[in-house]
Amino acid sequence: MKRFIAFIEFILFYLKEVVLANIRVAADVLTPKFQMNPKLVHIDIEYDLTDRQLTILANLITMTPGTLSIDIAEDRKSLFIHAMYIESDEALKKEVNENYVRRILRVF
Repeated sequence: MKRFIAFIEFILFYLKEVVLANIRVAADVLTPKFQMNPKLVHIDIEYDLTDRQLTILANLITMTPGTLSIDIAEDRKSLFIHAMYIESDEALKKEVNENYVRRILRVF
């Protein structure tokens, strides 16, 4: 039952992320001044993930507007991401590990 509840929480979290990302990209496209700060970021994954979990993580990141998973390192300990809105590398690394990876571990 705990896993089912974690799955529902994950779905709601991800839907919220997709909606907010869509709004941010749409607002940026519709305004005259771009707010983008695109960058390629190397994310160290703090947890040991299975191939399935890594695939889910990379796909979720790619399906979120404004982000794209580029590659997974051969040692499976890091991920390369291109993002349109980077405030800081560390903030993105923390967000991926705390919001995505931890939730994936609870559900999958």
